[in-house]
Amino acid sequence: MNVKRIMQHLLFLLLVGMVTLSGCSKDDDTEQPDGKSIDIAVGTYKGKLTVWGDLPNTDQNEFFDAVITVTKADNEHLKVTAKTGEPYSAVTEKTIKVQAEEYLGDIYHVIGDLQGSFWYHTDTKTVDISTNKQRETDVHYTFEGAKQ
Repeated sequence: MNVKRIMQHLLFLLLVGMVTLSGCSKDDDTEQPDGKSIDIAVGTYKGKLTVWGDLPNTDQNEFFDAVITVTKADNEHLKVTAKTGEPYSAVTEKTIKVQAEEYLGDIYHVIGDLQGSFWYHTDTKTVDISTNKQRETDVHYTFEGAKQ
């Protein structure tokens, strides 16, 4: 009986030690990224913007060296905005729900988001954007560009 009681105490102590050690960690004030952040896609991009419809004050539908800014709306949404003061500036600003891809780290739209599609390619630092027309006044466009 003594051996059985000793084994129970050892098992209990082992369990307590494991719980205690797993609860302890080095405390520091720096926050480590979890690998799932969408922040890597935030930035300014330059590339080709193609408008699928009419833009006010221009007959053009292709714009080269167009500038698009991607900002973080929250931890799940990126806001896509065209540079102001340009002939293509009237394209519709969109906020697209995105997620981080586990393996490559790419950032892409959540399937079914009605605002459009977004894909940031981590390896080339490029983006592909296609917006959906949700209102009569929306301007549908596609954009392919590189991070500046």
